[in-house]
Amino acid sequence: MIALMLAAALAAPVAQKPAAPRKPAQNAGKGRLVVLVVVDQLRYQDLLWLSPELGPRGFAGMGRPVPMRYDTAVTETAADHAVLSTGAYADLNGIVGNRYVDDQGRHESVDDVLCPVWGGDGVGRSAAQLRVPTVGDAFKLGTNGQGRVVSVALKDRSALFLAGTSADLALWFEVSDGRMTSSTCYAQEPPPWLAQLWSAHPGAEWKDWVWSPLRADVLARYVPQGQTEGAMPRDGLGRVFPHKVGQGKVDKALFTALRGTPAGTTIVLQAARAAVAGLGLGDRDGTDLLEVAIASVDFVGHQFGTVSRERVDTILRAHEELSSFLDELRARLGSRLSIVLTADHGLTPMATDERRLHAPGGTVDIDALTKKLNAVLEQSLGVRQGGWVEGIDGSAVTLRRPHPGRALGIAADLLRREPGLYRVVLADDVARESSAVRHAIFPGRSGDILIVPRPLWTLKKLTDGADHGSPWNDDALVPLAVQARGFALRTNGRVLDASQVAPTVAVLLDTAPPAAALADPAIVREE
Repeated sequence: MIALMLAAALAAPVAQKPAAPRKPAQNAGKGRLVVLVVVDQLRYQDLLWLSPELGPRGFAGMGRPVPMRYDTAVTETAADHAVLSTGAYADLNGIVGNRYVDDQGRHESVDDVLCPVWGGDGVGRSAAQLRVPTVGDAFKLGTNGQGRVVSVALKDRSALFLAGTSADLALWFEVSDGRMTSSTCYAQEPPPWLAQLWSAHPGAEWKDWVWSPLRADVLARYVPQGQTEGAMPRDGLGRVFPHKVGQGKVDKALFTALRGTPAGTTIVLQAARAAVAGLGLGDRDGTDLLEVAIASVDFVGHQFGTVSRERVDTILRAHEELSSFLDELRARLGSRLSIVLTADHGLTPMATDERRLHAPGGTVDIDALTKKLNAVLEQSLGVRQGGWVEGIDGSAVTLRRPHPGRALGIAADLLRREPGLYRVVLADDVARESSAVRHAIFPGRSGDILIVPRPLWTLKKLTDGADHGSPWNDDALVPLAVQARGFALRTNGRVLDASQVAPTVAVLLDTAPPAAALADPAIVREE
């Protein structure tokens, strides 16, 4: 038995090992806390592949996950966070991607001039483009505003679309000043506890930081040196470890670079701890909802690739830091704590890795495809200033207005001859398509034509790194894990659906699900 225990201990990561959960104090309080954790770009396969390094408690101490799939052709951060929080896909919730197009042009999904960001810099931001309530909104409505809802994230779209419009606070990391911020539609100014966080952790603490592997021996086993030649790092990070992130200056360049490193996880969890302590989440009579979105895995994956050393290191560091954060809550709250952990999407392998491993797949180059479309449309319709194609963003092709009705047919005919595209769908044909296509389109926001790449094909610019945005398992299959006293996951051997997360959180909050969350919860009560 001693030998087995030693072997299990040696299999787990040794750096930054979280303390074992302590027994909660007696009569520690009556409040309850539900925590929803979303790890941006964490694939189901990642946790299967790296399970020997995660130890017997699993990723973040959440045990063995089950697979969950997004039934949509557009897997992007904004769209999928909206699915998790509302229980509905874009055809109902209105969030078709990180950006959308309407008659007034192209917009970021979070832009809102009516909700200025603290300090007044840049365009305001909110979750106002949602067309259905989030689980946090439903919780607020169901408790006459008494239930508290707080979201903390690296990305603004993650924080906002998890929170909804009625949350007490939605925080995100702002690269302009290196601080966690929000908009006046949630609070007129930063609360004192957040100002204290800024003082305790100023941006200057990262100005000389060098990113080295947490465990070089582990990386050597999973990704030998020299297999990241397909990396396209930005922000001066360089292609191989060690990465000099801080250049001795405290400026926007530093804060932008930090997002694409494990430091982003540290920054978000510092803020989450401050929010828990400053607001006393879980301490009062009643229930609180805390939503935490970790995005450094996503930034790193886009730059370095699916199976890069940097991405593996970022996942292992996220495991360590999330384990510590959640263990603190487990120790303090015991059975009064419920946790749901999942991801918003995965990542398609980089073309260089596909070639190295002899896998089928490829890249549909957006720039080359745009040139082809413009050339064919000009030949058929005549030359137009600026070209006929407004743009290809995500999976949406948009033509400049006005255009003759036959322009869409001409464009669709060319697109259907592209070897890397699986489906090319005009708005009038949506009703006859699969649920994944129907779920991806909201009238008036989804461009003119929806294009869906084939499995292992990526729709992107050749100058970009890895990307996602398809209904296939590399992009759409993610892990789901739940820890809640008296509940178990409802699997029955079937893959769960992302629309079941919001009803699951609602059950744990002891509130009715949000209005458009029509799926069954992913959990059942244990007898």
